[in-house]
Amino acid sequence: MMSSLKVLAHRGASAYAPENTMEAFKLAIEQRADGFEIDIHITKDGEIVVIHDDTIDRTSNGKGNVTDFTLAELKQYNYNARFEDKYPTAEIPTLRQVLELVKEHRLYLNIEVKDIMVQSQKYDGLNVAAAELVKAYDLVDQVIFSSFNHKSMFELKQACPEIKTALLHFSKFYRGEQYAKTVQADALHPLFICVDANVVDQAHQAGVQVNAWTVNQVSVMRQMIDAGVDAIITDYPDICANLVKPSGLA
Repeated sequence: MMSSLKVLAHRGASAYAPENTMEAFKLAIEQRADGFEIDIHITKDGEIVVIHDDTIDRTSNGKGNVTDFTLAELKQYNYNARFEDKYPTAEIPTLRQVLELVKEHRLYLNIEVKDIMVQSQKYDGLNVAAAELVKAYDLVDQVIFSSFNHKSMFELKQACPEIKTALLHFSKFYRGEQYAKTVQADALHPLFICVDANVVDQAHQAGVQVNAWTVNQVSVMRQMIDAGVDAIITDYPDICANLVKPSGLA
């Protein structure tokens, strides 16, 4: 269990820098985030890369499916969408690059496996491959995996029992903590509208964490703090950190 409420930067400090880039992750560190939430996909040549969508269309100056490019080809595009003036260039990072940053700064990392978005055999085993990389970097205690594909999280727990897993959801569960236990998940990752103190209390009594997403309004941040969640996932880590750690202590 996390010892205190953590501020996790959603795709990095994505309100201020290009999402899921090293620029956004490094800015999040400056803004006193405790860690990041990232998304992973697989390349044509089997590299694990950090990007939200299954295509590069929205976040880069290129077009096409992530799985149709090699890592070298993906690195040729510019992933600075929406922040072209402030960030003239931004690369797509690999999971390895992010793990190195997490290790260097002793951060916490939520890896969302995007194996429900694409019906492709290329995604088979992405969860376990990423977990093996986490183990290789000796970061098991600093990483939690999540997915809307709950079967994938159960399979990951079966393959790697030491890896923490979480179930993403955007509608309310009936006794979500009991459901989490049935698939051996360590946490629930609900959309913030599904969270109240009762939900959190029941989860904690069952030994299940609650990490809420994506919390961008100050009033909702306060609600999540009052409800007792374990982590707040936000595009604005600076604002959230000021609420969670008002004394200025990291």
